[in-house]
Amino acid sequence: MVQYKPRHLASSFTALAMGVGLLGSSGISGRALAADKTVISVAYGETYVFDTEDLTKKWWNGVKAEFEAKFPDATLQLVPIGGGYDDITNKLSLLYRSSRTAPDVAQIATPVIGQFSSSGYLLPLDSYLADEAWWKQFPKVIQGEGVFQGKTYAVNTGENDSQLYYNMDLFKKAGLPVPWTPHNWNDILNAARTIKAKLPHIIPVWLNAGSSSGDNGILQGAGNLLAGSTVPTIYDKKTQKWVVDSPGLREVLDFYHSVYSEGMGANLSDLFSPSAVTIPLTLIAQGKVAITFGSNYYGGNWTKLICSPCWADATKVAGVVPIPTVDGHSPDIATTVGGWDFAVSASTKSPHYAWELVKLMESDINQINAANWAGFVPANQLIVKEPAFVDFAPPYNAVSAQVLPYGVISPASGDYLVWSHGLQEATGALAQHPNTTVDAAIGVMSDYVSNQLDSSAVETLK
Repeated sequence: MVQYKPRHLASSFTALAMGVGLLGSSGISGRALAADKTVISVAYGETYVFDTEDLTKKWWNGVKAEFEAKFPDATLQLVPIGGGYDDITNKLSLLYRSSRTAPDVAQIATPVIGQFSSSGYLLPLDSYLADEAWWKQFPKVIQGEGVFQGKTYAVNTGENDSQLYYNMDLFKKAGLPVPWTPHNWNDILNAARTIKAKLPHIIPVWLNAGSSSGDNGILQGAGNLLAGSTVPTIYDKKTQKWVVDSPGLREVLDFYHSVYSEGMGANLSDLFSPSAVTIPLTLIAQGKVAITFGSNYYGGNWTKLICSPCWADATKVAGVVPIPTVDGHSPDIATTVGGWDFAVSASTKSPHYAWELVKLMESDINQINAANWAGFVPANQLIVKEPAFVDFAPPYNAVSAQVLPYGVISPASGDYLVWSHGLQEATGALAQHPNTTVDAAIGVMSDYVSNQLDSSAVETLK
C-alpha cells in the first residue's frame, strides 16, 4: 500500500515517474486517431475491478459500441490499466501529470478521490448532476463520497459494503441457532467462543488485521467495527485533526484483543497474505471458518455462473446478516462503503462528450451488469431492487442492498491513508502478539500517524 504523507499527488509520485516509461507507452495519444471525429478516452482497471478479464472486456467493449452508436461523430478510446489497486492509482497519477496524457474520463477508487481532486486533476460535476434523475436515487452518504471542499468531483459506479457470513452447518454442529441474528458485538464473540469450545479445529472468526491488504483490510475489517462503535469519528472536522484515540477506537481494538488473545482468529500466514481479503471465500466453502467479516461480493462469487456455479451449496450453508453495532444501538447496522467512481478530467477538451459517457455508463443496464460482473452494490436505490440484481446472488445481494444506505465512507483526503495504515498496524500488533494490550495498540496507531502527519495533526477524543 502506498503511504501518503504529502497532500498532493504531484509530489507523492515524482520519484515514481522517474525511470518508469508509462506515459509514452500507453498515453492518451488516440486523439489523432480520427481527425474527423471527437476522440474521448476513458481509463479503467483491466485486471482488478471486474471478476475476470473477459467480463472486463465485455463490459467496456459494450460501452464503447453503445457510445459510438449514440454519438457517430465521436470515438471512444479505451485505456485499460493492468495490475491491482495501487497499480491503477499510480498509473492514473502519472497520466494526469500532463494534459496530453490525462484521460477524459477515469475509473477511480473511492479512497483516492480527495487526492486527485486536491491536485486539480478533476472537473467539478455539480452543474452536470443538478438535473440527473439517477443521481437523486443515490443515498446521501454515497453522493458525498466524491465531494471535496464542497464540490462533487466523482460519481459512484459500484460500492462494496460488508456483512457477517456464517457457516450454518458449523453453527448447527456447535448447537448455535440457525438462522443467527447477532444484536451486538458480544453476541458475535459468544458465538465464536462456543465454536472454539465445541469445534476446536475450526477458525471461529475471520477478521482482517495487519497491513497486507492495505485499506481494503480496513474496509472489510476494523472499519466496519468503528462504524458501529459509540464514537465512529475518524477525522474531526471541527478541529481538522485525525483521531488516534477515542472510546470508539478502544471498543474496536478491544474486540480485536478478545478475538486474538482468546485464539479465535485466523492463521497468521493467511491473515497477513496479500490475498487475505479473498481467502475466506474458500475457507467458508471448505467448512474451515465459522464467522467472517466479509464483503458483499462473496455471495456473487459463490453463486454466479462464471464458474457454473463456484459453490453449488452456498445458499444452503453460508448465511448472511448485517454487522451489528457495539451495543445494539440504532440502526443496529454497521458497514463501511468504498468502491469505484467515474471522474472527468479538468483538462478535457470535450466536457460535453465526457459527461455523456458518464451518463451512459450510469444507465440501469450498465450498472446492473457492472454490479453482477464485478461484485458491486449499485448506488442507485431503484436498481438495487431490480430482479436482475437481487436474483443474481440471492439472498446475498438483497442484504448488501439493505445495509448500503447506513454505510460510512472514508474521508476524502490523502492523509486518510496514513490514518488507515496506523489502524492496520494496531490491528496487526494485536493479531501477531496476542498479549498486546489495547493501550499498547492505541500507542502503535498514535505513534505511526503522528510521525507521518506531525503530532499537531492528531487528537484524542474522550
